[in-house]
Amino acid sequence: MAPQIAPEAPSADETAWRLYMELRERPCRTRALKLTHWLREDHVVHPKALERALRLWALAGAAMVVSRRRNLHPPTGGIE
Repeated sequence: MAPQIAPEAPSADETAWRLYMELRERPCRTRALKLTHWLREDHVVHPKALERALRLWALAGAAMVVSRRRNLHPPTGGIE
């Protein structure tokens, strides 16, 4: 019989992203407390992971704005 391999625990970055998105999509006190408790579990790693998740979300939003602007103002190919 093959040995059982335990599933890998999610990384801090994955957990930060999941907790942030859960709170963002359906804000409530329970989800806010869940994120707060998780942040307190590791005062060094978890806040940094949440910061990376927030930065990723902000960059994704910025990319969407740039994409929309390009669609509104397509390149002219040098013709002004």
